[in-house]
Amino acid sequence: MGTVAVAADAVNLVRNSSLEEGTVDATCFKRAGWGTEGNWNFVEGRLGGRAVSVTLQGHTAGDRKLIQEESTQCAPAVVPGRGYTIQVWYKSTAPVSLTLFRHTAQGWSYWGDIQQQAPAAGWTLATAPTPTIPDGTDFISFGLSLGIDGTLATDDYSLTEIPAPTQNTSELIINGSLASGTPTPTCFMLAGWGDRQIASSLSNDVPTNSPAGARSFSLNVTAYQSGDVKLIQSDAPGCAPAVTPGEQYDLKVDYKTTAAGPSGLTVFSHTANGWQYWTDLKELPPVSGWTTGQARTPAIPNGVDRISLGVSIAGNGTLSTTNYSLTKYETAGPAPVGGPDAVGSWETLSSQMPVRALHSTLLHDGRLLLIAGSGNDETNFNAGSFRAVVWSPTTNDFKNIPVPYDMFCAGHVTLPDGKVLLAGGTQAFPTANVGPTTFQGSKKSYYFDPADDTFHQLADMAGAHWYPSLTKLGNGDIWSAGGLDEKAQGTVLTEMFDTSAMKWLPQNQVPQTWSFWGTYPHMFLLENGRMFYSGGHTFGNGLPGTGSSIYDWTTAQIWDVPGLRQKDLRDQAGSVFIGPAQDQKLMIVGGGNADGNTPAINLVDIIDLKQPSPHYVPGPDLPGPGKMYVNVLNLPDRTVLAANGAQLNRSGNIQTAAIYTPSTNSWKTVAADPVGRNYHSTSILLPDGRVAVMGSNPLDNSFEARISVYSPPYLFKGPRPAITSAPGQVGYGQNVQIGVTGDVTAASLIPPMSQTHQTDTNARVVDLPLAGTGANRTAQIPSNPNLLPPGPYMLTVLSADGIPSVARWVWVS
Repeated sequence: MGTVAVAADAVNLVRNSSLEEGTVDATCFKRAGWGTEGNWNFVEGRLGGRAVSVTLQGHTAGDRKLIQEESTQCAPAVVPGRGYTIQVWYKSTAPVSLTLFRHTAQGWSYWGDIQQQAPAAGWTLATAPTPTIPDGTDFISFGLSLGIDGTLATDDYSLTEIPAPTQNTSELIINGSLASGTPTPTCFMLAGWGDRQIASSLSNDVPTNSPAGARSFSLNVTAYQSGDVKLIQSDAPGCAPAVTPGEQYDLKVDYKTTAAGPSGLTVFSHTANGWQYWTDLKELPPVSGWTTGQARTPAIPNGVDRISLGVSIAGNGTLSTTNYSLTKYETAGPAPVGGPDAVGSWETLSSQMPVRALHSTLLHDGRLLLIAGSGNDETNFNAGSFRAVVWSPTTNDFKNIPVPYDMFCAGHVTLPDGKVLLAGGTQAFPTANVGPTTFQGSKKSYYFDPADDTFHQLADMAGAHWYPSLTKLGNGDIWSAGGLDEKAQGTVLTEMFDTSAMKWLPQNQVPQTWSFWGTYPHMFLLENGRMFYSGGHTFGNGLPGTGSSIYDWTTAQIWDVPGLRQKDLRDQAGSVFIGPAQDQKLMIVGGGNADGNTPAINLVDIIDLKQPSPHYVPGPDLPGPGKMYVNVLNLPDRTVLAANGAQLNRSGNIQTAAIYTPSTNSWKTVAADPVGRNYHSTSILLPDGRVAVMGSNPLDNSFEARISVYSPPYLFKGPRPAITSAPGQVGYGQNVQIGVTGDVTAASLIPPMSQTHQTDTNARVVDLPLAGTGANRTAQIPSNPNLLPPGPYMLTVLSADGIPSVARWVWVS
């Protein structure tokens, strides 16, 4: 009998999922489609038992598919606001598509085709996440559609809910998700005043990733004359959250409203004299979809022991709220415990950067290219004063490099031959009264050659880009998109740089999504050649939908990835592969919202892109306060360093650091950078295993010139292994001989970092399987160039104690 491949803790919502019940047709399934009729049969199932096949011959129109019967007894029930994983096993002689139908009060309707599947001679799993279930949808039905001549067999259908994240243990609000209590949620009450009519109701319509059992509370206001109304925590014993005078608190409420005017994020306070109105912290704009209203309180006044909060509606319309949250704002993280062998050590160099380095690239000779361009200084721009230097960490020398145009906020990446490609940048600073981030993008492109320390001009890009991302592909070509165009508007143009011809391709030779990816979108190349957009970006809200996606650049197809929490608070987040790149796991760390100056978060979400239906799951919170501008990077011992950052837009520096260990899925607080750093800071892994951290550009537009260098704990644990010999160049799939000293257990390749705005989408640690013992070892180079795009790499070996060697440069081609 067939079995359904779902996780042990997941509930399959499909009845008779392996099609074993029923005689003429499988129970709870029906033959569906239109146009050319199909020939239906039972055939042998995937793991024995039976499957259902359909054959089309002489196809002229329509399609055929096996779907769940559209009835309340058979169709899987779903919850609005949630996401689900679909799985169907199939064999087919022709391409097929994964088709969805949904049920509302108006009946059943076609929802969409969400994924194409290639022909498959053997049993193959078709899997995809559903879009977020829309309001009003209570059932769905799905199947694979055959729309041309051929034969399709299906078996083992599955629909499982994507788990919601667990609640923060520091939460001070009881029943914040409104899961209990009728008709008013437990520990909540209605408050307000004035002349208006009010109707209220509870609903299962909640934002994606709400806790299990969450509900929303709706207030409908009619005949409005004056006043307001809101749902707040009640004055019943133990309900309104207790607070401490002098402390500050972060509050959040998910809301949506049809009222024409703004809503207020309102707070009441309690003293020995009773309850009273305290303040409206923020105006919340009208929004039709679920949005998070968020603010931080002033310091709690003396005598106040409890507060109560809610969202006010002051006009005709409907306001829905849920997921109330109040947490204490911690100004410092946990103190690091132990000596340098546990927490590492920082050094602030005596010499300072002579330029406002916003763009940092490690060159294959161990020096760093530091680019300022105009340095975010309009006076420099108007004077045509554009700067860059090459810094040698070993000698602490800086060499001035002539800069031909304003490379401020360009994109950059190391090419397969070790040159550094620069693309886009600043054509013009904002004109008066148009906003601080309306820079005009540039089309210009150059490469920097470490052999002569000179920028060389290339032909222009197809379009202009200010804040573009550049991601290297497995063939060595460079994908680029994102940023603002020459009109200071978001560009939807995708670009491709042909490294063999050293030129940008014309627009009509590049698959176009015509989608705006944001500014400096965090876009990573995956082992299957597709790309992953983590949801990290700069400036304001995340992209529509779930905020994260998988992207096939060869076909310009995009699929939403569910699970990312607080997608509109991932401005200036950190994104990075965790563990060896072969694991295909990434994390996104922290973030905020510079446009709304919203306090940053310390949430960490992790995704396993090897899963058949990848989705983010909550990881351990970053220790200490939330922060944006967080510098994250891979260390050669397979851990991740997260350092620096700030709570608010270019202000409120948070001087904490932590190291994440993938094997334990945990953070450890380590020594913090003695220099506070936020916007326009960068961090680079050096070949000797240390980390250089540079820059910071706070609101007063000053710039931090000091350089901090971090020595991680592994540099204090004992003698380092060493690489005594290694080839200078290796090819894909080769077994290469390396000489080593010490108790070596692992080897890896790490590309030289090229970072700006806390972003290096090409960073990764690639594991090299190691054989042999003693001084001579055999390392296997991966055969997949998508894991290891061509170019220079730092080869390191790792001892059994987790101590890395100094790196040796190796070229992969």
